[in-house]
Amino acid sequence: MLEATVMTKNPSLCLSKWGYCGTGSAYCDDGCQAGPCTGNGGGNGGSGSVGDIDSNTFACVFNTIDSTTRTDRFNGLKASGWKPQNKEEAAVFLAHVFHETDGLKTMREYCAPGCGSHYASSWCEIQGNPSKLYYGRGWFQLSWPCNYYRAGQALGVDLLNDPDKVENDRKLAVQTAVWFYNANNMAGPAQRGDFAATTRIINGQLECNHGSGYSSQLTRVATYKRVRQCFQLGEPSMNPVC
Repeated sequence: MLEATVMTKNPSLCLSKWGYCGTGSAYCDDGCQAGPCTGNGGGNGGSGSVGDIDSNTFACVFNTIDSTTRTDRFNGLKASGWKPQNKEEAAVFLAHVFHETDGLKTMREYCAPGCGSHYASSWCEIQGNPSKLYYGRGWFQLSWPCNYYRAGQALGVDLLNDPDKVENDRKLAVQTAVWFYNANNMAGPAQRGDFAATTRIINGQLECNHGSGYSSQLTRVATYKRVRQCFQLGEPSMNPVC
């Protein structure tokens, strides 16, 4: 859709209920579908804020999903209990979320369940339930039996035997992402705006140093630069490419 494409390039625009992009009440008030909406029942993804992430900023970041889905996702974020320490961290975290979930359109890998067998093996002492599949789910696409087990232990939920909870529970979808984020010490570089360091943690083997997923990294970086605009941050002070 051309209008939606234009909006993703300019996060200050609203997508009106009629499907056209612009600014002002005609576009951003009631019925607004995406962008910095201001009307009742519009696309602002619910009310309230999570640290530096308010509903309008959330709508600006996740501007390719409908308002009902966005409200549900934002409520999941609020329920998770996590808050960024500054705008730099918020931008880094949400940019990775956007990339991993196609803008929060999906809570599981698009290849699922067919790709589930890829994750059957385990790289730690924990073995998965042979009747379950451990493909990517949630805001950071949690995958592999070891990660499901360890995230579940940290959150007090048996995710090894019920991995679908990560996809179906909006709070757990966020909390598992936050678990991975904290377990891998991503907060420090994120708060400094070191996007490259966080990409290296998430998928460095494939995306960094011109690996086989380098083009995916460039898409990730482009998303990060757009998300920074939603937080009124300038160009990254550190090279975002790893």
